[in-house]
Amino acid sequence: MAVSERDRDYMRRLGELKARAHADALAAHLALPLAERLAKSVALMNRFLSTTGPRHDDPSPFYDRARRLGLYRP
Repeated sequence: MAVSERDRDYMRRLGELKARAHADALAAHLALPLAERLAKSVALMNRFLSTTGPRHDDPSPFYDRARRLGLYRP
């Protein structure tokens, strides 16, 4: 199937917009304090924990260590 140059330009612009949106979201995330980033991470993990089935990569040790280091308080 042939793809027109117009279609290529459209997809290129769309990719650039998505890349910019992702970069903005990353910058906003990195601007948050570490404790807030960890809290958001735990909330996201808990949100999907029951829907993913059994885990082989349990992140609990990561959060336990963050608590011990004083970086995260639920």
